[in-house]
Amino acid sequence: MKITQTLAQEITRKVMNVIPYNVNIMDHMGLIIGSGDAHRVGTFHEGAMEAIQSRNMVSICDSGQSIKPGVNIPFQFRDKIVGVIGISGDPQYVAPFAELVKITAELLIQQQFMYKERRIKEQMKEEFLYQWVYRVDRYDSPFMEKSKTLDIDLSLKRFAMIVKGIDVTDKIQLNNQEFLFRLSTDTLLYIVPEKSEMLKRIEPIVKQVKGKIGIGTSHQLIARSIAEAKRALEISEKLSITNELSFYHDFQFIDYLINSEIDIEDTVTRFKELEGNPKGIELIETLMCFIDNNGDMNTTSKQLHIHRNSLTYRLQRIECLTNKNPKNFTDLFQLYTGYLKYKIK
Repeated sequence: MKITQTLAQEITRKVMNVIPYNVNIMDHMGLIIGSGDAHRVGTFHEGAMEAIQSRNMVSICDSGQSIKPGVNIPFQFRDKIVGVIGISGDPQYVAPFAELVKITAELLIQQQFMYKERRIKEQMKEEFLYQWVYRVDRYDSPFMEKSKTLDIDLSLKRFAMIVKGIDVTDKIQLNNQEFLFRLSTDTLLYIVPEKSEMLKRIEPIVKQVKGKIGIGTSHQLIARSIAEAKRALEISEKLSITNELSFYHDFQFIDYLINSEIDIEDTVTRFKELEGNPKGIELIETLMCFIDNNGDMNTTSKQLHIHRNSLTYRLQRIECLTNKNPKNFTDLFQLYTGYLKYKIK
């Protein structure tokens, strides 16, 4: 690792704040890259090369020439000399300072290297997460090997949770094998093992601020669970379901109906026409309430705050307009399917 001019100047500044001597930092080629005397930066330092070659501290006493007295001591990173520290002054007094500055420099270089290494690993993980999230093919050997270097266990079954409308990144601590990927500014994706209790940790926070979570089922190929979590949120929103949690397994049958090849376009068209006027909207609300209450006339009329006869009249109007009798199970099923296709597609 090479010491940068920025780091060299930082070391120089920090050291000169506590010792009353000028400090120079030279690179492995003997060039001054940090100094209390800005004019010396970029110039060659002979004493530095001598210290590099001897691998020891070199003292320069007052020779009466242009060379200033002081000490030059090489510093290392992983047993390799990466630079030299020079302190101007009587070697008898500045030598102890040189040892301390050397230790400081080596610690700062180690710190910078570890930070750089961590950032590289984080970037690699971010790139891998992006590939993982959008990968629809089975995981091949190179992909599996790459996951191992990043400590991601692809042998685990996992499920996806999509958190929408709230940023909880600063409130939720990730446990081992739990990963976070940002889908957009207000949408977070959590990828967790199927036995994870992440949902228990995150649910109270989301309920507090009225956010929404879509939860997929467990899969080896995480892209499938992500698609399910997205679909659960989409269906929940289009059906105006107010629950904070939307589990795909609760909507799986609805999703199947929506994507089935059942030909009920006439019914779908009727719903489109009904939503075009207030009376039609009233009939749709009546039908949905009737379905929610499993066809119970008394409960439905009470919930709608209307007389049972008024409910009967509305159901007859629905039958007249759609040619489907809500009191007939098969017709009611077709009405419900048609409504779902209309609302979601």
